[in-house]
Amino acid sequence: MGDLSEHFNHKDFICRCNDCRGQEFKIHLGLVGVLEELGGHFRKPVKIVQGFRCEAENDREEKSKKSFHTFGKAVHIIMRDVSPKQIIEFLRTLDEVRGIGLNTDDNTIHIDTRREDRQEWVREGKNRYSPMSTEKKKQYGLI
Repeated sequence: MGDLSEHFNHKDFICRCNDCRGQEFKIHLGLVGVLEELGGHFRKPVKIVQGFRCEAENDREEKSKKSFHTFGKAVHIIMRDVSPKQIIEFLRTLDEVRGIGLNTDDNTIHIDTRREDRQEWVREGKNRYSPMSTEKKKQYGLI
């Protein structure tokens, strides 16, 4: 049992860089709820590959100053024996999920709970983002 929910502990979301060494983390509890729904739907554990990112780590990764990871509103996840296509299809049914991305370098799924309109994209390489068009969906087996 976790200290945030049935399956998640605050340590699942900490920044893993060498600067803050896990001393910093923020997490939006709505995002924890989304992850619980996701795991419950597939009856599989959700593995958080990246959660909160401190400012130093965010700068090192050359990400936007307004990255949802720095606000505790975004994660990258994988699920064993569940395809990215299945995960993305389910995430689209959840109103709280406002950002969905496929990271092609490590096949992780980005999930965020931003306030703005829903956005979906594919990240190819370090910082190359493309809208999740029909062409990209076909290319990466999401159709």
